[in-house]
Amino acid sequence: MICKLFLYIFILCNLFGNVNWVNYGWEIFEYVSEARTASLGNATVAYNFNHPSSSLSNPYFPLLSTQKISLTHQSRFAGLVNSELASVQLKKEERLININLIFEGISNIPDTRSALLDWGFDGQYGNNDIGESNGIIDDGERLDHSKITFFNQRRFGLHGTSNFTVRNIPVGIGLKILSSFLGDQNAIGIGLDFGFYKSIKSSNFGFVIKNIPASGMLWSNGNIEGTGPSIEIGFHQSFDIFNEKSLSLNPMSSLIFSTSGRHLNSLYYNDRFSIDILFGLEAIYKEKIMLRLGQNFLYQLAGGIGFEWNNLVIDYAFLPSSLNGIFANHHLISLSINLDWLVAKIKENKN
Repeated sequence: MICKLFLYIFILCNLFGNVNWVNYGWEIFEYVSEARTASLGNATVAYNFNHPSSSLSNPYFPLLSTQKISLTHQSRFAGLVNSELASVQLKKEERLININLIFEGISNIPDTRSALLDWGFDGQYGNNDIGESNGIIDDGERLDHSKITFFNQRRFGLHGTSNFTVRNIPVGIGLKILSSFLGDQNAIGIGLDFGFYKSIKSSNFGFVIKNIPASGMLWSNGNIEGTGPSIEIGFHQSFDIFNEKSLSLNPMSSLIFSTSGRHLNSLYYNDRFSIDILFGLEAIYKEKIMLRLGQNFLYQLAGGIGFEWNNLVIDYAFLPSSLNGIFANHHLISLSINLDWLVAKIKENKN
């Protein structure tokens, strides 16, 4: 029912709207993740660590019921962009529903569209000389600082998943809704993801189709931004180095085939089509201390560390700046708490 409704909406938008195909319309659901996922290079499509936020990587996850609530703060580009992620699992009768709430905010973005004194090389307006009204700061032109204004961007995302059976095939279905506010413009969008998972002995395989048939954003000015589909195939295997899980290793990798995520660092690209590969490695000592390394789709080396107690997990991830060093480093901190333990502590303090 959800698939048919989305398909009808998308067809109507294509027939009666001005559709622009964009590369990064839904990237907020890609890079806003839990610290554990980010430190492993986002190569977790086949790695189920049984947190509600793992459903962002694969709608089929988590496999078992979990009472954890996860909170993540992400600071990017030296604090210019800040994101928040809250993940929780709900249980309705026998059905498990995973909810991920995302917020991203960027403040004080300068708007210089009306500040350019585009008078040309002679410095006088109305002479139609070279450089006049070309939108470029030429010699003799300047910006009028008094006319520079500032605006904000706010984005709110909802990502909900659950498992269903489609023609006797178990599949995870993710419904994502995105609301965006940019200056005096706003937009609303909807998208669908499908996830599959198979475990064969000690090897795990994940398969995810995102933005099927496509994801779209409808802006208040009538423009429609469409994002094409992508396919991600992942592999994960766990090795116990010593007895009683004193030390275990979790290597993993993912291969992404995308029609909307091409970038200059892609392993292969042709027009809109691109192929990227991700890697991750996690070492767990006595199921308490976790060290992680990963390579993300920008081919940057990520890393992180995690500490797990009975009812509390703290994870940290570090992502380096861009390859040319222009942008600052990124930091993520995640806190996962057992919900029953938290409620019991709150009641205990009240008493």
